[in-house]
Amino acid sequence: MVTFLSDAWIAQIDDAARAASDLAADPPFTVETLVHGADGDTGYQVRFGADGATVTARGAGPADVVLVTDRATAWALHRGEVRAQEAFARGALKVRGRPELLAAQGDLLAAFDRALAPVRAGTTPPDGVPDSTPFGAR
Repeated sequence: MVTFLSDAWIAQIDDAARAASDLAADPPFTVETLVHGADGDTGYQVRFGADGATVTARGAGPADVVLVTDRATAWALHRGEVRAQEAFARGALKVRGRPELLAAQGDLLAAFDRALAPVRAGTTPPDGVPDSTPFGAR
């Protein structure tokens, strides 16, 4: 078990992304998830390129798109309790940069989500976030 947003969790999702064979993108682009918390900000970056996807801690490089949210919403998104579109509509998710890049990459993002399934199953919530969120099950 790893804690959501921890260094160990980022390492596991990086391993899962690197192992997936269907995450290549040309031209490359980077999506950062910035998560605000009472004890500071955290997050991660996913870089999709010609050789597939890699995951690092946030701020590792420039991001084309930045998704900004709080820990409870990030946890609900990770668990599949809420879709990004719904969180955005509720004002719980903000988008900076070039969101049109995401609109054209639905299949790629779905493949990334599938690649993370084994990690998701072994992830515990971050400190201060209950296992279930206000969003409930989808």
